Amino acid sequence: MEPILDWEARYHEASVPWEREGLNPAFQRWQRWLQSHSGTAIVPGCGRSPELCALAQLGWRVTGVDLSETAAGFQQQQLHSAGLTGHVTACNLFDWQPAQPADLVYEQTCLCALNPDHWVAYEAQLAQWLRPGGTLLALFMQTTDPDGPPFHCGIEQMQQLFDPSRWEWHGTALRSDHPLGVYELGFRLTRR
Repeated sequence: MEPILDWEARYHEASVPWEREGLNPAFQRWQRWLQSHSGTAIVPGCGRSPELCALAQLGWRVTGVDLSETAAGFQQQQLHSAGLTGHVTACNLFDWQPAQPADLVYEQTCLCALNPDHWVAYEAQLAQWLRPGGTLLALFMQTTDPDGPPFHCGIEQMQQLFDPSRWEWHGTALRSDHPLGVYELGFRLTRR
């Protein structure tokens, strides 16, 4: 129960230095791909990021999942204010499953916020959420701070976690500088 109170407190105190003013630069570079595809999209650990609404504006049927009731409420209000439809749920993402596997998961800062002890379970959760052939747009945090969060998501470690037997990796990394003074490497993966 303690992590829920911690995340709630951070949003109430506006102590969320990882938030960006706008869309992640990688999202902007993926926008052409996102415009040419459609379906259902899940944003785990959506917080107050603008990407949930941006996906809905591009025609995706969106679901946001966040541990914080405050963040989930913010996202639902943003969708409503923009005249967009979508669903946002406040819960532990390890306890949640979509009614149907999704076409897209946009993983921005959820993985790096989780203790690495939970990464294997999180990867399994993402694989369950996505239909075979579904897309994972993942931003892997690159930081020198070993204590986290955010935790360092080294690419070799990520390639082991998102094993090629279950995930097909496409293209080269997209680098996005982060407000915390670190950077993310973005990759598009397909669920086999």
